Amino acid sequence: MTVRLAVAGTPVIPESVAGGVLAGDLEQVSERSRLAVAFANVLMTQPGHLGPDLIAALKGAFTAEELAELTVKVLKFNMQKVTVVCGHDMTVTPEVLAGLGWGADGTFVAQPSPA
Repeated sequence: MTVRLAVAGTPVIPESVAGGVLAGDLEQVSERSRLAVAFANVLMTQPGHLGPDLIAALKGAFTAEELAELTVKVLKFNMQKVTVVCGHDMTVTPEVLAGLGWGADGTFVAQPSPA
């Protein structure tokens, strides 16, 4: 099993390496992956501190389209912070989970309610 991109199912990081990445070991991943992790860390924790050196390295390693996609994907994982801070987060119950699923193409879809 590997960590894959949502689009095209391209292998990104083998599962055996992903655990190390989560623990902070970036030795086994590419420079692009290390830059993506550094960018995600700063964007999620201190977005006002995205320094010029990291920006230059990102622009050298990724296309504008790739940077836009990476930014949107990182920020979507930050969205829940707004709902939690505002007190609008919801408790996930088995009934709520029953209506969630994935489409054949790997996209998230709400399942129709049983009749």
